[in-house]
Order: sequence, then structure tokens, then C-alpha cells
Amino acid sequence: MKTLFRFLAAFALLAGLSGAPAWAAYPERPDGPVLDQAGIIPADQEAAMDARLRAYNEQTGRAVVVATVNSLDGETIEMYAANMFEEWGIGGEKTDQGLLLLVAPNDRQVRIEVGYGLTPYVTDILSGRIIRNDILPAFKAGDYPGGINAALNALIEQMNRTPAEAKAVAEAAAAAEAQQREMAGSIKGASAGGFVFWVLMIVVFMILFGRRSRGRRYRRGGGISPWVVLWGASELARHAGGRSSGGFGGGSFGGGGFGSSGGGFGGFGGGMSGGGGASGSW
Repeated sequence: MKTLFRFLAAFALLAGLSGAPAWAAYPERPDGPVLDQAGIIPADQEAAMDARLRAYNEQTGRAVVVATVNSLDGETIEMYAANMFEEWGIGGEKTDQGLLLLVAPNDRQVRIEVGYGLTPYVTDILSGRIIRNDILPAFKAGDYPGGINAALNALIEQMNRTPAEAKAVAEAAAAAEAQQREMAGSIKGASAGGFVFWVLMIVVFMILFGRRSRGRRYRRGGGISPWVVLWGASELARHAGGRSSGGFGGGSFGGGGFGSSGGGFGGFGGGMSGGGGASGSW
């Protein structure tokens, strides 16, 4: 799979040289686990975040990287994150236990990109729930550091579980997601059903109580037949059933310096993205 990915990357590079659109110009790989190009993390909080992620890498060998960028340069955040993940080599080449939390505040997008080795722990659905429940509420309130730290808490807690525990949490998240979708579908159906009911009640009322004046009204050429109203109501109800109430997507993410936390960061060892994760926007 890696060989195929590299072949495709080389092909895309050659296509770029021949005049096809090239990939975005990604920020240079930092010396540590935090790059705040967009300048949305205060210096003291960036230093604390840097120290935390360095220590986590030293203890577990896993690389959790936070990056904020000024612009996605016209790319989708999914493509931007996957390409930057590979260009930086997040995670170890053998284990690929790397994870990227990418924030593009000017584009109002966020992405959790997961390396191959962590996909059993951090699934697409779980990533989406973390974005919706932990990141987006804080981002919408203008609290970028709060959203990032909340996501890091949830992600690290999940990765620290045993494989069996992590699988159970991921399965519970998937079940909750399915239940939410089912509830949304039920609400949508109930809303359409309620709409039909009240329209039909109005039509019946018009038919029952309009009979006495119907003949006189139609002789003068005024009024509309109740059957025309009934047909129109049925058409409205039919089209109302197709309206979307919104989905549950995954939802649908040279800069700041690094804290002087001490110790090296070994999180850039040739890892590649597995294409897993989720995206969100606000």
C-alpha cells in the first residue's frame, strides 16, 4: 500500500511539472509536536501543549502532532492533511502510530488525520464525535486552545486504553452514531407525517363546512374547489418528505515557536496517513 501511495505521489509530481495543478506548499516540518502558523494558541498554552505531547511521545512512541495553518491553498482539508502527514513523516515508519490534528481557522475547517497503526484505536466515527462534541463547540465560541486541548484529552484517553477497551469504546460510538441517525430519520418522518395530518384536517374542515355556500360561491365564479386544495396538499406533503434535516458528518482542519520543554521529539520517522479520521467546519 505504501509503495502504491508513493507511486501515485510521484505521478502527481510529474503531472505538476507538466502543467497540472500542484499540491499546496505545506509548512516546513517543525522541531516539535506543535506548529501554530495561524497564531491562535497563546505562547504559554503552546509551551504546555508542546511539553505534554513530547512527554507522551517519549513514553509511548506515538506521535500526536497539532498544526494550525493560515490557508489550505485551495485544497480540501482531507487532501491537505494526508499530504502534510506524509511530507512530515508523522509517526514511525514501522508502526505508523501517528496522529495529526490540523486546524485551518481562516478556512474554518478542522481535521483529525490518523496513521495506519492507530486506526484500531481512533476510528473515523470516534474522530467525528470528538470533533463535534469537543472541538466545534469551543471553536464556535472563539476558544481555539480550549477546543484543541479537549480533543487531545479525548484522543490520548482513547489511545491509552487496552486494545479491547478501545474497541469497545469505538463500537459504542458507532452504535450511538447509528442511533442518532435513526432518531433523526424518525423525527424527519414524524415531522412530515404531522404536516400531512394538519393539511388534511384543514381540507376536511373546508369540505364539511363549505358545502352550504359552495353552490352559491361557484355560481358567482369565486372560490377554489376543495379537491384542488387536497391535491395541492398531497403534493406539498410529498415534497416535504424529501427535505433534509441535516446529517451527522465527520460532522461534514513559518509559524509560532516551541516551548522550551526540554527533551527531543521522535515523532517524525516516516509514517504515513491511513486515510482515516474525520473533518468538521464551523
